[in-house]
Amino acid sequence: YVNNANSLIQWPFHVTVPIADGFGYRVAPCDGCSSDHKGVDFDPGQGAPIMAIADGTVTQVVETWGGLGYHVVVAHNVNGIAFETWYCHMYQGSITVAVGQTVKLGDVLGLVGDTGMSTGAHLHLEIHVDNVPVDPYAFLVAHNV
Repeated sequence: YVNNANSLIQWPFHVTVPIADGFGYRVAPCDGCSSDHKGVDFDPGQGAPIMAIADGTVTQVVETWGGLGYHVVVAHNVNGIAFETWYCHMYQGSITVAVGQTVKLGDVLGLVGDTGMSTGAHLHLEIHVDNVPVDPYAFLVAHNV
């Protein structure tokens, strides 16, 4: 992918990084991992800063080792498109935002980590429209114009 730096919706990293796993059915990569993958896994390396993909408001900050690990959920409304972004498996102690906080496109939310049900350091990004997970890759390609 290539990021359009002038778009109101952007990719979660300033530079293009490898995508380790896509959206949809897969063979579960670990015990307890899902075969119904509701996100896209980006692999920029542990400790890489994770950016908000659009302006929004933080609705959840979860600091636990279960499932999605340490993660942040942000609600967005960009030109009438309402959606949520979920930034998962963040590095323990790296989350820089709080519930209710307004974030701007490009603000750092935390760092890439390996918390929760994970096979290694990566960002698991989910995008939900009307509370339904959609393919983040397809969403970003369609809206990063």
